[in-house]
Amino acid sequence: MSYIRVNEIGDTSLERVNKILANVPGGVFKAASSALKRAGDTAKTRAGQFAAAEYTIAKGDFMRNVNTKSRINGGAGGLLSMSISFGGKVLPLLTFNTTYSRDGTVQTQVKRNGGAATLQHAFVARIFGPTAVFERVGSPRFPVEQKFGPSTGHMMRNEEVIEKMDETIRDTYEKRVEHEILRVLNGWGG
Repeated sequence: MSYIRVNEIGDTSLERVNKILANVPGGVFKAASSALKRAGDTAKTRAGQFAAAEYTIAKGDFMRNVNTKSRINGGAGGLLSMSISFGGKVLPLLTFNTTYSRDGTVQTQVKRNGGAATLQHAFVARIFGPTAVFERVGSPRFPVEQKFGPSTGHMMRNEEVIEKMDETIRDTYEKRVEHEILRVLNGWGG
């Protein structure tokens, strides 16, 4: 499982929220947490795009195999933070850029910035379910083991992906907070 935690978001906009909503009971927390929730939802939606930019996986394949949870924490002293967790099982190697030919050659590329690697002693077959890449464990014909790429949680640990997620959360928060201030002032939002 991989966690993305954002702290100290929108310091200047939070001062503005405090000034405008100082006389509205609970208004500051309501506006800031709503904006932060929207920012987290946007980042979770774009996570597949960020992972697909670094790994040779389709955005749809990533989104079908990821489990996400987000939590907003309102701490002491008015501190507001968000944590998003990403989890999922390891993905079969054929989910990534893997090619195989009739002569038994299997080539795969998991990361976009890396080159393709030829897998020795690997083959593609349908043994335990869907078609997958297998490799013999020893010299006899069996046992064999299926080859996997990284899990969706591992992909979200990539530094470039984390930077893009952080930037998306911060940008969306700054754009949303003005709208949430107006919602609180107009009596919306619960």
